[in-house]
Amino acid sequence: MIAFIIAYIIMLCLYYYTRPSGKIPMRAINKVILATMYMVFAIVQFQLNYELLSFHLLLMVALFLAWMGDVFLIFDFNRGGDFFLCGNVCFFTYEMAACIAQGCKFSSFWWVLLVTVLLVALFIFLAHKYPTTLKLGKMRWPMTLYITSITLHGLMGLALMILLPGTKWALLGLGSLFFMISDYILTVDRFVILNNKWIVRSNSTFYFGGLLLIVLSMA
Repeated sequence: MIAFIIAYIIMLCLYYYTRPSGKIPMRAINKVILATMYMVFAIVQFQLNYELLSFHLLLMVALFLAWMGDVFLIFDFNRGGDFFLCGNVCFFTYEMAACIAQGCKFSSFWWVLLVTVLLVALFIFLAHKYPTTLKLGKMRWPMTLYITSITLHGLMGLALMILLPGTKWALLGLGSLFFMISDYILTVDRFVILNNKWIVRSNSTFYFGGLLLIVLSMA
C-alpha cells in the first residue's frame, strides 16, 4: 500500500506539469495512468474485502464511471461530464446506503438535501446575476445539473464523516468532499478564470487526492 501511495503521488506531481503544458499526448498518458492506478487498486481491494453481490458493488460502479470520465474528459468535456454525473449519483446512493446500513435514519442526514438546494440556488443566482463573470452560455443548465450531483456526493461524504465512526468512513467521506471541491475549482477554471496554472493544479490535487482517499477506504 505504501508503494502504491508513493507511486500515485509521484504520478500526480508529474501531472502538475503535463496538464497545463498544452502537450495533449503527454497529459493523456499521465492522466490515464493515474486513473488506472486508482481503479486497479480499487478492484484488488474489492476482491479482497467485499462480497460481489452486495451494495458495495455500487462503489465500484461509481469508480468505473469516474475512470471513464477521466478518459473522455481529455478529449470531450461534455461526454466526460456525463460519466462523472452518473458516477456522482452512484457515489451519493452508495454513501446513503452505507449510512442506512450502519443504522442511521434519514432524519440524521436530511440536511444534505437542504444545503444542496441552497448551494445550487446560489449557483443559479450567480449565473443569472453575473453572466459576464460566470461565462456558462449554453452550459448553464447542464452545469447546474452537474453541480447538483457533485454537491449531493460531497455533502453526503461529509455526513459520513459526521455520523459514522472509523477510519474507513472518514477516508471515504473526506475523499468525496475533496471530489466536490475539485469540481467547484474546475468550474472556476472553465468558466471564470481561464488558463491559470495554479487553479488547474489545485483542481488536480483535490480530485486525485480525493480518489486516493476513496480507494484507500476500501483497504
